[in-house]
Amino acid sequence: MNPGRNDPCPCGSGNKYKKCCGKVAQIIPVKPVRTSSALRECGDCTACCDGWLKSTIYGHEMRPGVRCHFVRDGGCTIYETRPESPCRQFECGWVDADSPFPEEFKPTKLGVIIVKTTWRGLPAYRLAHAGRDLNEAELAWFMRFAEQTSRPFFYEQNGETTGYGPQAFVEDMQMKLRKGLPLFESHAASS
Repeated sequence: MNPGRNDPCPCGSGNKYKKCCGKVAQIIPVKPVRTSSALRECGDCTACCDGWLKSTIYGHEMRPGVRCHFVRDGGCTIYETRPESPCRQFECGWVDADSPFPEEFKPTKLGVIIVKTTWRGLPAYRLAHAGRDLNEAELAWFMRFAEQTSRPFFYEQNGETTGYGPQAFVEDMQMKLRKGLPLFESHAASS
């Protein structure tokens, strides 16, 4: 049974369904082009484990407001034995070997986790809120990037999820909204 818009969200966040997993996304079309790459390491960044994404690790739930049970003093206490899913399978777009994102977009600096996903088998991103909304200049950077690479993305501003990408992406997302399907699928961890 589907929850009503004003019912508590079944994910357990404590928010109303319409403000959480049932958010409506605005979709804006863009045009294609290309970009470059860089190598990264997580270092002291534990944004993906700090309770901004939803997942379960060895029976312990992680969700907005509840960080991973195994994160202590800025590090993972089970790093060597961390589970395949979601931990080892999670793909941070910033740390990825072919990351095109600037140094200042590290999740702990940006306040957003760049979650790799796919659209029609091609790279796409979800910019998961991790402490703050993107400012105008940061959002403009991502929009230019999407236009140059044809890589669409979802982002959150003022608690609303919005999508940005080429016309075919817009049409796919509108169809998913009509059918009540999830707009995006994250690799391993979700949100």
